[in-house]
Amino acid sequence: MRTFLPLCISFFLAVLVASESQGQITPRGRSVRQSERVARANWQPMRTNAAANSEQAPQNNLRGHASASVRPAQATESVPVPPPDTSGGSVIQDRVIQNRVIQDRVIQDRGAAITAQPQPIDGRIVEGRIIEGPVLDGQIQLAPIYGDGACDGLPVAGCGCGDGLCTGCDGTIACDACGDFCGGSCCGELCSTEAWRPCITLCLPQDGWVSFEFLSWYQDGLYLPPLVTTSVDPDVSRNQAGVLTSPSTRILYGGGGVLTDSIDGGRLRFGVWLDRCHTWGLGAELISMSSNSDSFVAGSEGLPILARPIFNTELGVEDSELVAYPDVVSGAVSVNVNSDFESGGFYIRRLRRTEEGCKQWLFCGCPEHYCTRTELLVGYRYLQLDETVAIRESLVSNDSQNPGSFEILDAFRARNQFNGIDLGYMFRSTRGYWTYDGSVRIAIGNTKQTVTIAGQSQINDPSSVPNLQSYDAGILALSSNNGVYEQNEFAVVPEIGLNLGYQLTDHLRLMVGYTGIYWSNVVRPGHHISRDVNPNLIPPVQQPVTGAKRPAFAFDTTDYWIQGISLGGEYRW
Repeated sequence: MRTFLPLCISFFLAVLVASESQGQITPRGRSVRQSERVARANWQPMRTNAAANSEQAPQNNLRGHASASVRPAQATESVPVPPPDTSGGSVIQDRVIQNRVIQDRVIQDRGAAITAQPQPIDGRIVEGRIIEGPVLDGQIQLAPIYGDGACDGLPVAGCGCGDGLCTGCDGTIACDACGDFCGGSCCGELCSTEAWRPCITLCLPQDGWVSFEFLSWYQDGLYLPPLVTTSVDPDVSRNQAGVLTSPSTRILYGGGGVLTDSIDGGRLRFGVWLDRCHTWGLGAELISMSSNSDSFVAGSEGLPILARPIFNTELGVEDSELVAYPDVVSGAVSVNVNSDFESGGFYIRRLRRTEEGCKQWLFCGCPEHYCTRTELLVGYRYLQLDETVAIRESLVSNDSQNPGSFEILDAFRARNQFNGIDLGYMFRSTRGYWTYDGSVRIAIGNTKQTVTIAGQSQINDPSSVPNLQSYDAGILALSSNNGVYEQNEFAVVPEIGLNLGYQLTDHLRLMVGYTGIYWSNVVRPGHHISRDVNPNLIPPVQQPVTGAKRPAFAFDTTDYWIQGISLGGEYRW
């Protein structure tokens, strides 16, 4: 009994000390629990984009792309649990971790189904894929980035540069570059997420462009020798009427350049890209100008005097063929000149260099985003210039001793066809909504030159049998130079193009520009009209023919240029 009582008292005291020690809070335990309570009280379900950007800005040197690496999140000792959602569901807010948006799923929990959810797994990170099924509490899900990851939209107007990035007024990144897989800037190109695939059915290719421009151009004027003259003195002698050396003679048509007015036309360009980064492309273009023409018509019963000046090789002096002279002949003369130009070809585009960044411009004090794109062109080029000069006369004899009528035609045609290899560079610079394009091209190849000269005369002589007689000769196109003449000449065709564009949408752009084309070694009809005439060759021809065979033919090559402004639009997809 004496032994049992002390033992009970000792056991009771030990239990009391143990209970007191368990209920007592140590300084370390107090600190942990207090920090946990503070963490729970300050727990925020979402970090704002501004806060995330400000924390990560010193580590981000990207140019408008959210492609920084994501560091794995570290598991903490305790993960605060958000308060329960009384509305019947819980929403895990979007979070920004080093410029990558973590798109969390919305979990709809209803009624007893919430009790069937798995228990939270603290510190688990699921990256790069979407997990089917419910998202566990405390689990961070990194959603993949769909599409090409490209900033291919229109830039934000009025952007500035800060921390190496071009940012818009609303704080967003303002750029039009491709994603990182392109290895550089596409500079306005709408890069595809997949490689190019051809159409098997009726459809548009995956990536491409098409543009149409209205052209208002001027071309090198066509030189013509004096073709129609008159005499201001009505009493001038017959052998001096319309002669160039006569003081009273005036040139009515010819003796200078014609076809100097503007001409309208159109240019169509189209093509497709062969890869998703738009580094290889296949394009084509077609230029068609409307016919450029000029004409002259004059008629008289005798006054005013009309004549066609020639150089008489038999006499070695200036002379003329009369169209209208008092009491001798009455008639009309007309001259029609026509010119047609067209061009076409196809080419391969190869991206050579891209560059983008921020730059302060001449008329703007704030730095803005810009990008440039340089491409190499290799292809085939075709040009054609087709020109004609036709001179017609309709005469009636007023001499009763020599009655009759005449229909006379002199036709001169020059045709140039160029085929060659086309080489060039294209440059595009984009600043905000504005674009600037420049191109320098040179085509090297062969020009096939064809000159056709034909004359025709129909004489109605009542005193002859038959009355109507036809001859393959006129006045300037005689048997000495009639025919078709061809030759091939080496030629170069340099071209320069400038365009200023404004981007209306991501796909549509308006353009205004200038184009200049030069073509070496061409033939033109005016240079093959010779006024050297042997009168013995003019119909009706008296046999045997005496004198030199004049006019004679010889190729006379020159150069040609065409230039002007363009206005149109371009659509890219």
